[in-house]
Amino acid sequence: MEKKEQWTSAQPPQAVLDALAAAFSSHGEDVRREKSSLEVHMGSNTLYRTWGNMTAEGRANLPVALTFTASESGTGAAIEVHAFDTYGFRIGSGTSFGVPETFNRRLEEFLSYAAVVIGIDRPVTGPVPAPPRFNL
Repeated sequence: MEKKEQWTSAQPPQAVLDALAAAFSSHGEDVRREKSSLEVHMGSNTLYRTWGNMTAEGRANLPVALTFTASESGTGAAIEVHAFDTYGFRIGSGTSFGVPETFNRRLEEFLSYAAVVIGIDRPVTGPVPAPPRFNL
């Protein structure tokens, strides 16, 4: 699953990337910074596969990544955002046990968090389903 968005900010590109790097680093995420981009990796493929989608521990370790590329625009920064899962190989269609809904929900959560960090009013781009009603 993936989502691509384009944002604009009144802040210069380096300030945008600095704020995002600081915010995600403070949560212990794997943050990789380049001159005009930032990549954030969250979760653990191994832990997600071990615990599964039906447990809170599994969902907390959903393997996803965010890439932010910022460039100068006339009034600040133009930001290309790419959010995607790093789950890899799926058995069958990969749609069992609410997996697509969980990935969608987590990507929306992380994108909304990033938008708030840099002061962007980002509408939710699709339905964000509630977590499964039970945990094993």
